[in-house]
Amino acid sequence: MIYYRETIETVLSHLKVTRHGLDEKEVEARREQHGLNQLEVDTSINPLLVFIDQFKSFIIYILLFAVVFSLLIGEYVDSIIILIILLSNAFIGFFQELSAHKSLESLKKMTTIQTTVIRDGVRKMIDAKYLVPGDIFYLEAGDKVPADGRIINAVRLKVEESALTGESVPVEKTDAPINADVQMGSQTNMLFASTAVVTGNTLAVAISTGMQTQIGRITSLIKEAKEEMTPLQRRLDVFGRKLGYAILSICFVVFLAYFTKEFMGHGTISGHTFIAFAFIAISLAVAAVPTALPAVVTIALSVGVKRLLRKKALVRKLSSVETLGSCDIICTDKTGTLTENQMTVRHAWTFDSEASLTGAGYNPQGELSQSLNPLLFHIGFVCNNATLNQKEGTWVVTGDPTEAALIVSAIKAGYDGLDQFIRKDELPFDSGRKLMSVLTERNEKKMVLTKGAPDQILKRCQYVLIDGKPERIDERMKAQVIEQNDIYASRALRVLAFAYKEVRSEKEFNEDDLVFVGLQAMIDPPRPDVIEAIKKTQGAGIRTIMITGDYKETAKAIGREIGIVGKVLTGDDIETMTDKDLEGVLKDETNIFARVMPEHKQRIVSSLQQLGHMVAMTGDGVNDAPALKKANIGIAVGSGTDVAKDASDFVLLDDSFTHIVNAIEEGRGIYDNIQKSIMLLLSGNVGEVLIIFLAAVFGLNLPLTAILLLWINMVTDGAPALAYSVDPYGHNIMHRKPKPLNEGILPVQHLTLIGVLGVIGTVIALFLFERFGGNSSVEEELRLAQTMVFNFVVLYETILVFIIRKSYKVPLFSNGWVWASVALSLGLQALLMYTPLYNLFKIVPLGMSEIGWQALGGVAFYAMFLIYHYISSAFLFKKSEF
Repeated sequence: MIYYRETIETVLSHLKVTRHGLDEKEVEARREQHGLNQLEVDTSINPLLVFIDQFKSFIIYILLFAVVFSLLIGEYVDSIIILIILLSNAFIGFFQELSAHKSLESLKKMTTIQTTVIRDGVRKMIDAKYLVPGDIFYLEAGDKVPADGRIINAVRLKVEESALTGESVPVEKTDAPINADVQMGSQTNMLFASTAVVTGNTLAVAISTGMQTQIGRITSLIKEAKEEMTPLQRRLDVFGRKLGYAILSICFVVFLAYFTKEFMGHGTISGHTFIAFAFIAISLAVAAVPTALPAVVTIALSVGVKRLLRKKALVRKLSSVETLGSCDIICTDKTGTLTENQMTVRHAWTFDSEASLTGAGYNPQGELSQSLNPLLFHIGFVCNNATLNQKEGTWVVTGDPTEAALIVSAIKAGYDGLDQFIRKDELPFDSGRKLMSVLTERNEKKMVLTKGAPDQILKRCQYVLIDGKPERIDERMKAQVIEQNDIYASRALRVLAFAYKEVRSEKEFNEDDLVFVGLQAMIDPPRPDVIEAIKKTQGAGIRTIMITGDYKETAKAIGREIGIVGKVLTGDDIETMTDKDLEGVLKDETNIFARVMPEHKQRIVSSLQQLGHMVAMTGDGVNDAPALKKANIGIAVGSGTDVAKDASDFVLLDDSFTHIVNAIEEGRGIYDNIQKSIMLLLSGNVGEVLIIFLAAVFGLNLPLTAILLLWINMVTDGAPALAYSVDPYGHNIMHRKPKPLNEGILPVQHLTLIGVLGVIGTVIALFLFERFGGNSSVEEELRLAQTMVFNFVVLYETILVFIIRKSYKVPLFSNGWVWASVALSLGLQALLMYTPLYNLFKIVPLGMSEIGWQALGGVAFYAMFLIYHYISSAFLFKKSEF
């Protein structure tokens, strides 16, 4: 049955219930059939699986293999060092993400409310989870709706449905059938679970409970939505696999080279020799794998989490931090995100003049651009059932937001409420008359004050107020009012008209022969900082798409005001489209979607992803939750529902759109810093791999042992790579386009630089190895040669720290941690060289002559980089950042 199209008698008959309600026996039978009125959510988590997830990386697989192999051959120091690194990284990610697995628990909380039902003709209060289809329930202002229901009768009933529909204005409800197919936001005789009664009271019959309600359908959408892999995860995964395959190939070649050489020389191979060759290959794997990379990425993201928290963004999922920096589209809800979600009177008009009102929202600070007849505002203040109070520095409204806006405009106009009108009687607003009137008395003078729809007010007016005096109304005057109303309506402003008349007694309390006073036009205004924030996103190459449940004209007007331009489509339009059609209109710069349902939002996000976009979705309502989860990055605003927050990756601690832009800037900066760290780690590792690989190819002794490689990876480049995590960002970070999805973790010019620097470092290192006895069979001479290579690699990787920072236009002295990390690396190197620790690492202390050769090698390395820099800037990469 389509309940909103049927009369209430037909609905009750279909549900087999009378206005006296169900009996307890029937309630039990229906509960057995339909279950409890609660949502089916699985909030159980397995901490062990969360911990294991931290190891899902190809690079980590290689390191785990190195740990196992090192243990098997008795290299316990190597295996312990690698294992400590891996466990530290895993624990950081584990504790950061554990809190993100609350999943949909808050959806259950939303249904644990008390409600009044009628059973066997008796009203009683029950827990809402025991409600069944067919139950008659009663609600009044302030109550949460416990289930989807068809209204039996309604008295001045308005319901706040923005959490489900996105519409900012409370919906007036009636019990009349609707003879048309309409969307949820237009079903004015229906109630929906999770919404709230703003004014009036109602009696309704439950038609759906639990997972069959509209919020239940949304719950299913959330559960079905699959989380997308972040760009960083995707790029690191691709990078890790390519690196891993390259490492395994090189290791195999090195192992084969040593094996062939030994076999050709002796005709046989001993088990001890076979293990020795295998260990050389494993040493090469350790050298090639950027051991510190997992820790560097995790710590860089953790630092970003703290920075984002200072910028009012709470991160729920660690790996999602960087995604913001890669997104090229923000799909944003309107109500509460782009707008204040507080109705505000913008303009007031009388036949004498027109005035604008400053200020926004329920804060009564503001003023009129020029004075108008105060009666216009007095009527709005007195013909009103809302209240406005300040609580803990925030202005809080009770009642209809439209009426609250009239209170605020009256205060701005100078009405302080001291000159009180005493209300004697009221004619409540209803959808038939579209008017509300009150009978008041002031100084023994009785007046009828009326507000309502302009066309309905005009029908009842015989006079207009001009220069403070009533004059007989004529058709020209009526046309003038209608014209002004049309001007406001074309700008998506909601317009109310105001009128009055003086009466001698309460018997004359009616809405005839009124005096027209004027109009007040209001809107849910944009947030003050939104316009500038959207300009900033446009400058950063990011497209903003508004997706709202509000009306088309309202959405279009707000979009025009804040700078979102393009075609406008509605949910009805989407219903008629295939996925290909939807992708087509999204290509065609359709940037505003109005009157959409939750599944529409999810389709829009999915279509954008199919087109290759990285999508961020912002929202605050239950209706936004599926799309928030489906999006690459879900951002819930602080005042939003728990459902939206639990489906998101980020939660803004207040509702400012500017914080989203700040978070995007932070995400880009985090990506830059991770990229710098990868460059540093790879630049050094390429040199280390080439040194060992070429030594194997040319039949030389092993220039670097496994433990020396681990020391270099963790101390020399590990510490500076971690220091990059707190590097400042380039000043032009929000003036460049988002990174293409198909771009690897490093651009071509960065990879070229890594290769060139690796080759330069390798040539100098092998020269020093040969110069100081690398081919000697004497252990002391071989140790000296290995020590020279070891120290030079440390030296040239220290130089790399500053070369790489230069490429990102980071000022030389802007990060003290980088300098401290370099000093620490060199200090630890000196400690290793000139204390008994050198015996553990099988190296020898260097004298002044050897140190001189090291310095000469460092100068040669930097000189060759400058030559390459000149050539690349002039011929290879003319737009090079270096």
